[in-house]
Amino acid sequence: MPLDPISVVTLTRRRPEMLRRAMDSVRAQDYEGEIEHVIVIDDDADSVPTAEQAPSRPGLRVVPHLVRRPAEEVGLPHERRYTYPRQARLFNEGARTASTPWVAYLDDDNEYEPDHLRTLMRTARASGARAVHSGRKMLFPDGSPYLDELWHTARHRDLDEAARIYNMMCDRGVWIRGTNHLMDRADPVRRETWRPSTVIEPGDPVYLVDQSSWLIRRDVLMDHPIPETYSEEDHANNMAPDDKLLQVLLNNEVGIVPTGLPTVRYYLGGVSNLIETPAAPAAAG
Repeated sequence: MPLDPISVVTLTRRRPEMLRRAMDSVRAQDYEGEIEHVIVIDDDADSVPTAEQAPSRPGLRVVPHLVRRPAEEVGLPHERRYTYPRQARLFNEGARTASTPWVAYLDDDNEYEPDHLRTLMRTARASGARAVHSGRKMLFPDGSPYLDELWHTARHRDLDEAARIYNMMCDRGVWIRGTNHLMDRADPVRRETWRPSTVIEPGDPVYLVDQSSWLIRRDVLMDHPIPETYSEEDHANNMAPDDKLLQVLLNNEVGIVPTGLPTVRYYLGGVSNLIETPAAPAAAG
């Protein structure tokens, strides 16, 4: 049976080197079906040539899609309050632009392992699920493995809290202790509460699937787009677009199945985690 084509949606703005790395990892996929790489460019015409001139191969089609910012968004601070709603709108624009039955995502600062799309589709076919996801390998910005025993999205605000969440996630098998492997997970929804991993409490379900980990039927995304409005509670809980997407999928009872494989190379340092590469030890002298 022929493999369904897959669209990979990548958002980018003024990060050509990272975009090239992300695009290289899509080009290196061992998936034997057709791949369409939709590059949604956030009001940055200089990035269009980066997408247009990237190396390609048979079976891969690159679709640059420049989106201008509305006047009311020009000059807004680079803060979550403004960034997250705009990202949600651009992710939805990317899914609408895609022309294939399945949509995956890849943030421009991350990479896929070569078997990422193949193992996602294998899981989708075997399970019949309309949404599947992988796990991640957590990396510092320089590519070294993130082995700190601190939850990455909490460490910038409270080290004790970051250690608490990390240990809880290890105990639940979400973070594989002693490794940099984070196995994203979507527990059954409890409608009385929704707390993402950044503020998770003992006894809470685990709601954690990164945007770059997904493979979802496009018709599901058309029926259940990422919500583009954020409440004050959302901002307080650091609800990123991937949290909002997971929430809407679970609330609408879309079946979700994991591959159980960490096939995304996830580089820390983005807007949700604010982590820098550790400084090298000072030379003895």
